Amino acid sequence: MAASKTPSAESIDSVIRKNLSRLRKPGVLTVRPGFEIANHQLTGASAIVATVHTKKKLLPKNEMLPDRINNIPVDVREATPHQRLRAHDPAAAALTQTFGRPEQKEPTWPFEREMPSGKLLDDPRSATQQQLVQHQARQLGTASALASHAKKAQIPYQPPANAPLNTVTTTTTLTASVSPDAGLVTLQSFLSGTQHSLTIGMYDFTSGTILKTFLDDLTGSKILQMVLDNPSPNQTRDQTNTQTVDELGQALGNRARIMRALTRSDPYAAAWIFPSAYHIKVIVRDGAALWLSSGNLNNSNQPDPASPPQYEDRDWHVIIEDAGLAKTFKAYLDQDFASASQHQAAQPTSVARAVANANAKLAAEANPLPPRAAPARKAEGVPAQTFDKVTVKITPVFTPDKMPGSNKGQYIATMMQHISSSNKKLYAQLQYIESSSGTGDDYDVLLKTIAARVAAGVDVRLIESAEYGEKWAEKMKAQGVDLTANIRLQHHVHNKSFVVDSQKAVVASQNFSPAGVEQNRDAGVIIEHQGIAQYFENVFLSDWKNNATPFVASAAKPKQQPKARTSVKSPTRRRTKR
Repeated sequence: MAASKTPSAESIDSVIRKNLSRLRKPGVLTVRPGFEIANHQLTGASAIVATVHTKKKLLPKNEMLPDRINNIPVDVREATPHQRLRAHDPAAAALTQTFGRPEQKEPTWPFEREMPSGKLLDDPRSATQQQLVQHQARQLGTASALASHAKKAQIPYQPPANAPLNTVTTTTTLTASVSPDAGLVTLQSFLSGTQHSLTIGMYDFTSGTILKTFLDDLTGSKILQMVLDNPSPNQTRDQTNTQTVDELGQALGNRARIMRALTRSDPYAAAWIFPSAYHIKVIVRDGAALWLSSGNLNNSNQPDPASPPQYEDRDWHVIIEDAGLAKTFKAYLDQDFASASQHQAAQPTSVARAVANANAKLAAEANPLPPRAAPARKAEGVPAQTFDKVTVKITPVFTPDKMPGSNKGQYIATMMQHISSSNKKLYAQLQYIESSSGTGDDYDVLLKTIAARVAAGVDVRLIESAEYGEKWAEKMKAQGVDLTANIRLQHHVHNKSFVVDSQKAVVASQNFSPAGVEQNRDAGVIIEHQGIAQYFENVFLSDWKNNATPFVASAAKPKQQPKARTSVKSPTRRRTKR
């Protein structure tokens, strides 16, 4: 018997339109074509995805959504905070997307329909769009903030002179560490060695413990130079980024030279270079050594084991004690500082207040955090490891920089070269992998480079955050390069790093999205050294085995069920519909 053909998004939308009356149930916010996810695993079945405000265990029969329509599963999902906010205050929801963190960006679905009207979300006649217009008319601060973002002037990115991003072979000392295990203690040790200056590019600095470390170490005549972004608040923060800037300024006086990053979403910047984030995490100490990380100076990325936060993230870090490389990174940070110093805004009270109010509304829509789970690390943790005076090849990788004499992004071009070189293993742990367009743009080609290694028989393993990776993995199944069979999901992954053939390690801040690999300010290093690669590979394999679960359910894998994707039933399909 021939397997049934997988229905297209258009055909599922046709089914939705013909059955809106069956989908109009209390609490349903949206419906759209998608793919069934059960127990956070892709079953392989195309589905009608119904988003509900809150899932409930017991419902009257007349309020329950159908289990299937025309033999298409109805997959009921509890709404995200953004989806809940959008349903009653689309202007505030739009503001949080415009000024939010990159990981908070929501995928857009071409056939997503609001309920109960059944109109497309982007239809001007929909309640969502009509409320958006009405709310902006009433919420003048919100309208002003959105307008300021749209009108903010863009200035061209200018890289530093005489600081080429070349591969260097050097004999130096490196220290590798990971969070939550040893990130904070290794960072504090690095900071304690400061003799005269710290030069910093940072996305988020909201840890009170790390702020105290700075204040304890930056005594006498020591100087702090920093460019800092202003993202929406991290849930584990001790203070805001603005409070960090104020406290450093009060304690250090004119020894604290701090500029706000030129991002389009930062109300403290009068112009922008970087569209959504100054996402770099680099500290240069005394112009002679550098600390580089996938993690920020906040409690979840650099957790304190003596006072652990509500949740702890997996991040990788490296310290490189090499004056030549430190000089290169300092040149980029100095150029960012010089550019930012020319375009600082006056105190942005109205815009900042509107963004803060929208973020507060978004936070109010979130479910309470569960009781603190046991830390991901083992009781003894993974200690940092120092490689003393080893000969290594190191390549700096920056965005939004270009290859010399080319319009090709330096990060993309360099990463494609190293990904393509993998013969046996390609391991990546990333906060998320945004779906590609499928149109052959540079980001699409980057993901195709990974897919080509899968096709070549290389052992490709991809770990993503369970909190942010799932939504993009489903979109990946619907559009662009599909790597879902190689993905596992792990809670609280903030990493952005690779290991290639047990010989090369990539420690970086670039999220896998078009903005992350092409447009925002990010930085990383490709380290060609077997010992360092093995250190990070061991951590990755432990996470793969002990902390991550496959995104694709085993019953949906092609070798077991090659084509009959619409016939798969969820192992826990519900009698609870919202």
